[in-house]
Amino acid sequence: CKRGVFLMNKVVLSGYYGFNNAGDEAVLQAIINSLKKADQDLDITVLSNNPEHTTKAYGVKAVNRWKLNEIAGAIKESDLLISGGGSLLQDVTSKNGILYYLGIIGLARFYKKPVVIYSQGIGPVNTKRNRWLVAKTLNKTQGITVRDEQSKEELLKMGVKKEIIVSADPVLGFNPDDTSITKGLELLERGGVKLDDKGKILGVSLRPWKADAANFQAIAQACDKLIERGWQIVFIPMHFPEDIAVAREITKGMKREAQILKENYSPTETLDLYKTVDLVLGMRLHALIMAAVVEKPLVPISYDPKVDSFMKLLDIDNSLQINNLHTQELINSIETTWKNKEKIVQDLKEKTVILRQQAIKPTEMVMELLTAQK
Repeated sequence: CKRGVFLMNKVVLSGYYGFNNAGDEAVLQAIINSLKKADQDLDITVLSNNPEHTTKAYGVKAVNRWKLNEIAGAIKESDLLISGGGSLLQDVTSKNGILYYLGIIGLARFYKKPVVIYSQGIGPVNTKRNRWLVAKTLNKTQGITVRDEQSKEELLKMGVKKEIIVSADPVLGFNPDDTSITKGLELLERGGVKLDDKGKILGVSLRPWKADAANFQAIAQACDKLIERGWQIVFIPMHFPEDIAVAREITKGMKREAQILKENYSPTETLDLYKTVDLVLGMRLHALIMAAVVEKPLVPISYDPKVDSFMKLLDIDNSLQINNLHTQELINSIETTWKNKEKIVQDLKEKTVILRQQAIKPTEMVMELLTAQK
């Protein structure tokens, strides 16, 4: 208190938000939920590609992530910057994209604001310049949490000297009890999926990737054969509309009919959809994380070390590699997973309870730093 007036804590949240990516939006939703649970009066401002949507969807303030004056104003008025979650510090998708997120941290340091790295997945960071910049920047932050051991090891190799705490991806903080099969079924029906008591539904989440056409053809052929064996194939987009285009390419190579969902779903709606299907074939990391959250059997297609890291966390060793896919191998993996679904689901229940607790560690760090400043 100051002169009898309660001072509200203010934080700025930086990440890949406002781009119609259900995974990153789920990260945002999970972080906001966790922060608000710890302090319902917390004033949150998000750096977003679509500030209007972010404000409407999550009930927080938002500024344009591309307008320096708006970013600087928000950080200057804040008490702390949160950088994360997701895979912000990597240079695979863009050699210079990493500079944006490091620059935001640098701006917070300019205004003498504490910075928390919030459950990020680190790497791959391949260029010497970027590895040096990550270490230099993160060594001057006030708290570092990463979502897996591999990310911690990568930061140590880069030269980060500060304490690094392993937590879990923020999306693992969602509770499966908060999802709705009823709403999921409504979304499936709205998307044209014919529901009956007999058909098993395979939810498929793919992403654009520069792979040999034969690999995607293997997925198409596997889907055809699975339909012959009683499965319904439903493509669920995580990044709108890019993932829909990929699904259309796959279905062009199919002889049998599959359903492509074509809406831009919210994080909650996406979780409801995964709750409703019977098994998930996922390429996108957060499709697999969401499947784990709602305790669904899953088969991963790995295109990035972060997918393998998450599977290691779940003790699942059936990852298929996007650059080496074979039709029969896909079918065998799905059928073996389905055959062992009871044990897989039980294992997921046990593991996600622990991961749900780990997912709140970064919020506890944020609250400690905010309290220390008052």
